[in-house]
Amino acid sequence: MLIREGRGRLASMLADAGTTPGPATVDDVRTVVDVFRRFAAIPAEDAAPVEEDGDAVLAQFGTYDFRSTREFSADLTRQFLEAGDEDSPMWQLSCTFHWDPSPETERLAEGSLWSFGLTLDQFFAEAVALPGWAWALGSLKAPRDLAITLEEV
Repeated sequence: MLIREGRGRLASMLADAGTTPGPATVDDVRTVVDVFRRFAAIPAEDAAPVEEDGDAVLAQFGTYDFRSTREFSADLTRQFLEAGDEDSPMWQLSCTFHWDPSPETERLAEGSLWSFGLTLDQFFAEAVALPGWAWALGSLKAPRDLAITLEEV
């Protein structure tokens, strides 16, 4: 897979599992984690090697106003550094769930975890244990939506 093909590949894998961007269900949260775990194991042919931090995964959560309204989000991002010289572009492919904030999500504060130095199994075991992701996976409150984005950073 090439980096620029990643969004389409991930969206296809999610669609095959019954999840699409837009309005989301409680079950979509677990589906995204499971599919993203499989997606993270697919090599990116044009990314720098993992040993050079060319391909990594980030789990994060918190309450922010990135979309002009305050909302709680839980996010999985795969970050790619294109192979080449030090000026090569960096890309982030993200699956982000959004919920209306609540006193419960406010108490979760914010947090993140990178996969650097971890196997994918170790990373995902620790990621789902992060307070925000544990809440997202155990909550009976459906996310407002799921957004999938690929951005050069």
